Amino acid sequence: MFGFFIKKAFFDGWDNLIGIIVLNIGFVLSLAVGYGAFLTFQFNVAIGAILSLLFLGALNIFICGVAYFVKEYAFYQRPGFRDFWEYLKISWKPGLFHALFMVILLVIAFFVIPFYAGFEGILGAVLVALLFWVALFATMALMYYFPLIVQLGNSPKKTLKKCFLLIFDNLGFSLFLFIYTIINIILSVMTAFLIPGFAAILMCHQDATKLLLLKYDYLEENPDANRKKIPWNALLIDERDRVGSRTLRGMIFPWKE
Repeated sequence: MFGFFIKKAFFDGWDNLIGIIVLNIGFVLSLAVGYGAFLTFQFNVAIGAILSLLFLGALNIFICGVAYFVKEYAFYQRPGFRDFWEYLKISWKPGLFHALFMVILLVIAFFVIPFYAGFEGILGAVLVALLFWVALFATMALMYYFPLIVQLGNSPKKTLKKCFLLIFDNLGFSLFLFIYTIINIILSVMTAFLIPGFAAILMCHQDATKLLLLKYDYLEENPDANRKKIPWNALLIDERDRVGSRTLRGMIFPWKE
């Protein structure tokens, strides 16, 4: 399943490259606005904090809208950019909930952990280690938040619970996806966030969640099945047919195939 995920994510990105770049440009422009909000800290801390929080909320609503949009790519659809505005209308609640959880994680990372790191003795070290791993696993769990919101339509609280259930039930794949995401972030920095960029990363998370949910559909239909022996070859038949096999020439010049 690992290898097919990489293949599907790559081809989904290639097939929708122009749309992904346009979405990434929107993300870069939004970061520029956020940087402007952050600069206000130099003049007034209170105003800077308020503007930064407003920006974080707006950014997460935008990201949720993009998650709805790229979900269509993962399901082999081609949405128009007019659809994006409709997605934004339903993104405010899950987007703001995600922003709130991000604020909590940022407070833990930049205030709570440094505070306990100043403690002498083993207690401080234990608390720092515990908070570090809690924050790390919570960050990893958030990879599934927008895909589950989009694909299952649950409430934000219920979705967050499913994020943690999903990560601990698929710890190996989740670690792989986390490393894969970090690699994509590094590549994005090298291209000024245009390729693959945050839109492609969100699409990869959609692909990963879509494939994992096939496992739970199978277990629901076969409650007595061995959870450690999922027949991925059988479950991925339709997906493999949709993705197909391609040559380099066919990818660059599809009309010549």
